Amino acid sequence: MKKAYPFIMRKYITAAFAAAGILVICAAVLLFMGNFVMASIQGGIGLLILTHIFILRFKRKKAVMQYLHRIIDDDNGISENAIVGIPLPMTVCSIDGTIKWYNNKFLSLFKDKKLPDEMLDNAIHDLKWSEVLKHPDGEKMISSTDGNIYRVKWCMLKDKIMSNQIGEHYSVFFYFTDVTREKYFEDAYENDRTDIAIINIDNYDEFAQKTDDDVVDAVVSKIRAAIIAWGRDGKAVIKKTDRDRYFAVFEHKYLEKYINNKFDVIEKVREITESVNFQLSISMGIGTGGDLAANEVSARTALDMSLGRGGDQVCVKDLTQFRFYGGKNKEYERSTRVKARAVASAFADFVKKSDSVIFMGHHAADFDCFGAAIGLQRAARALGKTPYIVLERNASNAIQKMYDEIKDIEEYRGMFIDENEVLEEITENSLLVILDTHRPSMLPNKRLLERTKKIVLIDHHRRSTEFISPCSLVYHEPYASSTCEMVTEMLDYMDVGNKVTKMEAQCLYTGIIMDTKNFMLKTGVRTFEAASYLRKLGLDTVSVRRMFSMSLDEYSKRAEIVDTAVMASPGIAVARAPRKDKNMRVIASQAADEMLNLNNVRASVVAYPSDGGIGVSARSLGDINVQLICEKLGGGGHMTVAGAIIKHTDMEKALDEIGQAVKAYVAESQ
Repeated sequence: MKKAYPFIMRKYITAAFAAAGILVICAAVLLFMGNFVMASIQGGIGLLILTHIFILRFKRKKAVMQYLHRIIDDDNGISENAIVGIPLPMTVCSIDGTIKWYNNKFLSLFKDKKLPDEMLDNAIHDLKWSEVLKHPDGEKMISSTDGNIYRVKWCMLKDKIMSNQIGEHYSVFFYFTDVTREKYFEDAYENDRTDIAIINIDNYDEFAQKTDDDVVDAVVSKIRAAIIAWGRDGKAVIKKTDRDRYFAVFEHKYLEKYINNKFDVIEKVREITESVNFQLSISMGIGTGGDLAANEVSARTALDMSLGRGGDQVCVKDLTQFRFYGGKNKEYERSTRVKARAVASAFADFVKKSDSVIFMGHHAADFDCFGAAIGLQRAARALGKTPYIVLERNASNAIQKMYDEIKDIEEYRGMFIDENEVLEEITENSLLVILDTHRPSMLPNKRLLERTKKIVLIDHHRRSTEFISPCSLVYHEPYASSTCEMVTEMLDYMDVGNKVTKMEAQCLYTGIIMDTKNFMLKTGVRTFEAASYLRKLGLDTVSVRRMFSMSLDEYSKRAEIVDTAVMASPGIAVARAPRKDKNMRVIASQAADEMLNLNNVRASVVAYPSDGGIGVSARSLGDINVQLICEKLGGGGHMTVAGAIIKHTDMEKALDEIGQAVKAYVAESQ
């Protein structure tokens, strides 16, 4: 039997030992029966086999010890006895996982195990041999039978002595370090670290203004009791820092408990406020992973993120990422316009102190960002500045009809420039206005952020983890229906309404009805007030209606997409566009809107071929948050309107990812 096959050798020794045992037993029986000749023959054969077995085992053990001796002496001359006496568990295995040698310290880890010729992963269940072979030089944390925790490291070594003519032979050398105490202190440090939470009562000011004082006191008292009860579960210390804000500290080990309970305090606050018929909720930012000062900064950043995404949710920020919980409630419209008035005044000051004003929306501009740019360029002109609007040269033709109607107007000649030409027009004193997005990755030209010192951001989308920063002025209002609504209010306060043309009013109105789906979704009092203001400026609603007309071919394509719809989950339908088309992004979004008219469909998702991957357009009636679904696909948006681009994939894989995202959202919502 050749030493190149240790597994076969082990089976051979086992079989030979069994045969020798049988022969010895038979010899004893024959001897008892008086057949001395046959008993002598069989007994002799059995003894010869046993002798052969012991010789083989002795040779194998000697070869292993020579191998260990060679490993050590080749490098530094340490004696063989020294390695055996090292107070670390050590073992050597064949390439098939068979234990060939071990020291006494290793044996003490497995008192009830028969280790010679045992497979290592049978002795150590935490360690899989396939994992060892994938990583020839690796390490892993394991638990032993004595209850301790060990860090096991291994390396693969070439066995020169045991190799033969068939080929090279390798062994794997393991040693174990007891890290039980180290792990204990590491876990203790991790669990005992202090996390910081800042809790905000959303919409408190409006609630206090519109509600009697005794009702306010009663409701806020119940909310405070719910927050304190929540903190008691994690032995948190909670202090009230303002009439609508609380500060909490707790040990990190309780954060997992809060997460597993899905921060049920949010739902309890909703139940408390149902009786007063007012949408009152709480938002929470939690900082973790750093020292006290860093966690406080993270908690404030996380709270800003929660509020920027519409409130009614928890954001946990550690040193590397944001995690979100909740956020399934509808955004509450704020009736006060104080912020709009202040932003309008500040924006006018920035324009007056700038050489030129450059307006840029997101990649593949839609009616909302384009209409907002058309509206604000009028304010720039009224203040005596030259406006520029950045349009991608090879972008989607979603706004083509609107652009064709206004591009030849004499006043607008030279105003539209592409994403590369704008670099020639920008100066140190230019003002860059970002519209309808706050994500740098969504911009057609991110270099403008580096070339411009003054940046104004106006957006209505719920905040994502990436945000354009720093900005001179931020008007981020996730409660607004559209950016065009926000811009319309600004124009009113900037007192340039009499200068807004009929065409500009139509562009603003088109953006509003596009994002509200004809005033069906995300529509509040301020939305209708903005539309009424535009009507006073000469808005022609019939002309706007013609903007959304489509050809028979486009209508057929939309119907073809709707026909593929399947229910991925109760209330959520998923459809696919069968082919790529230059206008498919617009058709897909229209198909998603159309699917909401189907029975039992409360949210729709459409996948369509796009440059570099598969595009996703999602819509909802409001009770399902499609933003959370699209965020799992790398996108974002609003509760009712969202989208994403799944890069470097095909339609089948993309549909599978969409299905998984839907299932994950449903599981988190339960």
